Formats: sequence, C-alpha cells, structure tokens
Amino acid sequence: MKTRACVALLAGILTISGCGRIEYPALPDDAIAFELGTFEDTESDDALFGMIEYNGRSYIGYGTINNAFNTKYIDGCVGYVIQDENSSSVADPDYKNVRIYTLKDDTDNNFLMEFDDSVELMNQPFFYRAIDTKGKEIKVPDYIDELGYEFWN
Repeated sequence: MKTRACVALLAGILTISGCGRIEYPALPDDAIAFELGTFEDTESDDALFGMIEYNGRSYIGYGTINNAFNTKYIDGCVGYVIQDENSSSVADPDYKNVRIYTLKDDTDNNFLMEFDDSVELMNQPFFYRAIDTKGKEIKVPDYIDELGYEFWN
C-alpha cells in the first residue's frame, strides 16, 4: 500500500515540476518570424483585432479550446510571434516561445494556433481564423470554442 502511495506522490511531483510536461513540436530552423499587425472591422463594430499573415492570407482571433487539447491535433510549428511594441506582453525581440502551429485536421490552413510553450500553468491555445473564410461554410475543429466576435457572425 505504501508503494502505491509513493508512486502516486512521485508522479504528482514530476508533473508539477515539469518533468511530465507536454511537449509541443519544436521551432523549425526555417521558422517564420510573425509580426503582429492590426485589422479594423469597419463593417460591423469598428473593433481592432491582432492579425498575423501566413502564406498570403490574413488571420485574426477566433477562439480558444473548449475541452482538453492534445498535441496530436498539431501538424507542426511554423514560426513564432515577434515580441515588440505591438505585443501584449513584455517587448523582447529574442523571445521566441509564442509559437504558431498548423493543425492536422485543417489541411486548408483556415486556422492557426498560437501557444506560449514557456508558460506551464493556466495556459491555453488561442486560435486565429483566416479572414477570407468569413461567411463561408468551413469545418471548425471540434476542440475550438468560438469567442463570439461580431466579425465572424
């Protein structure tokens, strides 16, 4: 009985200390340095959105996770968001932990995922959606929870 309790305690300690941490795909050698731009929705509510560009398409905020997220949904890491005066966090041009990922079940790359892999507690992915998909019927992965921005309605 004591052995089971010790094993459970050790597993808990390793998880909390980061040894049991989930690993995300590594930053590739040819990583894209994404600059955070802005997009103004002048048609509905004049809201400003953070915007990134990938493969000739513009993406703005769409949602977060609605359930537990698993790294098996990630296709790969394509780059990182430059931390500068436009970033919401501390400006540090050498910080490359806010990463952008493509998703396996989204072969058209209608969504991109942002995740800071250096933050261990209370961290969740954020999803961007390509602006050119507005008004189109596209498959939204089951694990993405729309934040209800008026632009997408």
